[in-house]
Amino acid sequence: MERLDALTARLERWMLIVLLTVMVVLGLLQIISRFVIKAPIMWSEALLMYMFVWSSFIGASLAVKEFSHFEVEIFVVRLPRMVRKILSLAVYSMIFAFALFMIWKGLFLVKLNQRQLMAMMPFTMSGPYVILPLSGTFIAIHSLNHLREFFSRHHTEWRD
Repeated sequence: MERLDALTARLERWMLIVLLTVMVVLGLLQIISRFVIKAPIMWSEALLMYMFVWSSFIGASLAVKEFSHFEVEIFVVRLPRMVRKILSLAVYSMIFAFALFMIWKGLFLVKLNQRQLMAMMPFTMSGPYVILPLSGTFIAIHSLNHLREFFSRHHTEWRD
């Protein structure tokens, strides 16, 4: 599970690098074509928006791996140790449940939008929606790895 988690994070980082690089290049081309050539690339704005959404979802799943999401630590550190452990287990479990929900609803939306075309582009709207089940799968992998680490770390403490 740990290797799958690391491989997933590596894939996410590469996806972000590619997405952000293409976004910068496409953004520059859009600026040049709009203000220098006076002939804007009509489809580039929509594609940039979809790529931004994709990078946001991939970044969110990578943040699950890196424990980088927002948390209110001032309350948690004041709780008894056992309550913190239970709360931590509940959070990992809820993240996993949310990931399963993303996969389920994401697959539904991909199928639902198979015939609807994107604005200004000859592709279906399924493409932008693929990020929901994909990032849900990434989040599920990361949260399962966190749960595995949690139980392996606290295995002896739960028996006592």
